[in-house]
Amino acid sequence: MNTYHFHFNNGKKTSTILFWFFATLLTVSLTGATIVLLPNPLFPAWLLLISFPLMLIAIYRLFKVAANRRSIDIISLSQKGFISSCFGEVLFSEIQSIQVPVREIGLLDGLQWDYYKKTDADPPNLKFSIITRDGKVLTFIMNEWGGLYNSKEDFSVFFNFITVLADHLYQLYYPNESYKSYLKILDEEGFWRMPG
Repeated sequence: MNTYHFHFNNGKKTSTILFWFFATLLTVSLTGATIVLLPNPLFPAWLLLISFPLMLIAIYRLFKVAANRRSIDIISLSQKGFISSCFGEVLFSEIQSIQVPVREIGLLDGLQWDYYKKTDADPPNLKFSIITRDGKVLTFIMNEWGGLYNSKEDFSVFFNFITVLADHLYQLYYPNESYKSYLKILDEEGFWRMPG
């Protein structure tokens, strides 16, 4: 039984993060204006007593909510499927489709780290999804080169899991066929759907 342990961005609470981000901007600017224009009658001193604690609360909540997007998953692989500490048990025969951003992954001839260093472009956050027959969606958002939510090693471990998953699905559905270009079962767009 193989075990894979990695961190990833679960993609949850985006609206909450945006709320606390704008609340932080508002309270920082209000506190700054109150400090700079303290003798002005439009910004009395008591406003600082309100805005400064609100600013600290907004900054704290922003970091707290952003940290909650980082999840740790431990996946144990067996012959029939896998068990995820975040998503529960999934049988290989229950997987309906897989989406992998193959064109953006450097390991699959996508843009390499040197490109991002030279251009100062941000490396993309790659969204991997596995959909089961009962409609459960397993979503993993990762950065191949490491980022806020995962490291390069986390991505490497996760990519090994995706490779093994593709091998198991290939053996289950295509035992007598030659494999396709990416990870044996994926098409050029990085998509696979259960045959039949």
